Amino acid sequence: MFKNVNLRDELTRARGPIREEEADAVLNEAFAVLYQAYCDDERIEMTLKEGAHISPKPAFSWSSLTPERIFNVKEIRETSVKYRLRFLDTKHFKGEIPYEAKAEIKRLEKALGAELTDFKLMAPGERFTLTDCDKDPLLFLKLSDNYYYLIHQWGNDMAWHRKWMFWPLRSLTTLGISVATVSMLLALLVPTELIVGDAVQTALFARLALFFWCLVSITSVVAYVGFAFFKNVSVFQWNSPHFKQEF
Repeated sequence: MFKNVNLRDELTRARGPIREEEADAVLNEAFAVLYQAYCDDERIEMTLKEGAHISPKPAFSWSSLTPERIFNVKEIRETSVKYRLRFLDTKHFKGEIPYEAKAEIKRLEKALGAELTDFKLMAPGERFTLTDCDKDPLLFLKLSDNYYYLIHQWGNDMAWHRKWMFWPLRSLTTLGISVATVSMLLALLVPTELIVGDAVQTALFARLALFFWCLVSITSVVAYVGFAFFKNVSVFQWNSPHFKQEF
């Protein structure tokens, strides 16, 4: 005789039948939300592919940003040079930027109340020429000429030995030190008998001559490889969109 009350049923009875115009209004509002989300996705996709358009930079307060994600250009340059990375506009990127990164951009736009247009990517150089590389890129928003905001990171972690493997290519100084070190090791490792035969008293001068010969030879090979394959040291090309940045 006495049944428990279902609150949802009570609300439905209180509302009464939904009129057709009310149903249309609800559907239109839902459609408008979905269409706006689609437009935002398309706009962000176009901005990432074509780069920032020439337009006034949106003004917003940095107070809504996470301080730990704000990096100085010097810090970005130091990391790029250390690991031989590039820091370029997203339009140069030859891979697919994941939806999670685009969703993070939309969330950031909502928090800042402005449309964001100036994005950069930090990634190995091959990520800007090959589409099947999975090294971990970092997506940044340019806040000013000196500060950038880290939006999203994806892909695999950087190999621990990359920093040391590319140490010779950080700058002209490290390249020169590496060439000189290799030349010295070669000069020291070659047996004395192969250099001067039985004339031990001239071994020091012969080994010194071998060092300079190795130094000139290796320097020539490095210079040839640099020009032939458009290679350059990281300090000159970390933010260059070209294969090689002239000295």
